Amino acid sequence: MEPKNHSKRVLFGTPEDLPPPTDEVPCPDSVPQISSRVSDHFRSCVIVNLYKQCAKSLAGSWAVSDNVEVQELRTCGLSNYLFMANLKDHVPVQMDEPRKVFLRVYGEVLRSSVDSIVLDSVNFAILSEKRIGPRLYGVFPGGRIEEYIESRTLAFSELSIPNVIQAIARHMARIHGLNMPFCKQPTFMFKMSERFLAQLTGVRKPPCRPVPNLSSASLLALEREYIEDSDHTTNGCLPEVDFQTVQELAVRFRLLEEYEWLKDELQKRTENPFPVVFCHNDLQENNVLVLNDPKPTDIYEILPIDFEYAGYNYRGFDVGNHFNEWCFDYTYPESPYFAYDLDLYPSREQQAQFWTEYLAAFRTEKRPSMDSTNAYQELGLGDSNFDYSTIDFDKLWIESTYGSLYSHLFWAIWSLIQTQISSIRFRFDEYAAARMEAYYRQKALLFPKTSPQFAT
Repeated sequence: MEPKNHSKRVLFGTPEDLPPPTDEVPCPDSVPQISSRVSDHFRSCVIVNLYKQCAKSLAGSWAVSDNVEVQELRTCGLSNYLFMANLKDHVPVQMDEPRKVFLRVYGEVLRSSVDSIVLDSVNFAILSEKRIGPRLYGVFPGGRIEEYIESRTLAFSELSIPNVIQAIARHMARIHGLNMPFCKQPTFMFKMSERFLAQLTGVRKPPCRPVPNLSSASLLALEREYIEDSDHTTNGCLPEVDFQTVQELAVRFRLLEEYEWLKDELQKRTENPFPVVFCHNDLQENNVLVLNDPKPTDIYEILPIDFEYAGYNYRGFDVGNHFNEWCFDYTYPESPYFAYDLDLYPSREQQAQFWTEYLAAFRTEKRPSMDSTNAYQELGLGDSNFDYSTIDFDKLWIESTYGSLYSHLFWAIWSLIQTQISSIRFRFDEYAAARMEAYYRQKALLFPKTSPQFAT
């Protein structure tokens, strides 16, 4: 795909056409990836605003901007932009004051849904209080301030290590045992999927970038940067994908038809429904912190993070989604900025190991939620003498494979929306294609007569 000619493009329109700026931290997705100079300038505007947010929420030594350093983390996720702030070495720390914090700035895919932002904020606050996630230091329009934890993220190559399988299974069971103050029906991901599909099919307005929340002077400065950047330096920038191409991909992948089929499959299981629990919904390696050095003992102390997509959902989605992530490596340094190998999907034996550890941890969980209690009793886990050799792993395989399908479909739909609104360096269009390749391959396992490929 060739980059478009932007030589006559106006980035934002005239300042009088735009609403006045608010206290919200500007969204980095406001600026398309067409000029490195413009993107860098916009990021500097975001950082200036983050100094103000630190002063408001943290106060104390943080109230003086000269005491603080803020930098963007280049290893951000696919939905948000991450920054780190710290007090300079010579600045003394006051009582109960952090020296270093994470700053999470929401991307447009989350900002575009008020429900998602509210749910995420409540989720994070509750999980922080329960010490299941990092401490919450503050919230601000467009993001939040989180505890900085000395750690590293789990590596893609570590997902299949037996002790890692066990650790993740235990933590997932703990999350699934939570009783959270939200709707206990599995509607959260359905609603998000249907909103995105309505945009892709033309029922709703197509996705578009947010209006930059900057002053007129800042906007004019950005326009000058763009005009003066006659070569339109695009190092690290990606060509834009037009919306017509995205809609054609949605038709080619049969996203709407497959979504309607899968939703019907999940909902018609009235006699033997899949359990519904509070799910993380995005438990991949970059959302798992490793808190220790596992080399001496092979024991992994981990902490799940990033609960932006958490909510009540089918348990199989959370498990199947995690299994899917064994196949996708997001650290690939060149375009499309991910690599995948579908043969790395966990074997039946590895899945059984996960489920065994999960069920053992779930049995000892003292606070099962209303819906998870049904699963708890159905599996006989209330009996301390329960014989784990009687677990029906074939039944659990079906549950997680349906969840795997739902996961692939959701992230494919989500990725096509991201092509229109995200400035993160990632080929979301190619990622959607990879997800749907995996989807049809998994579907063929459940239904052998299914074609293992989407239409070409």
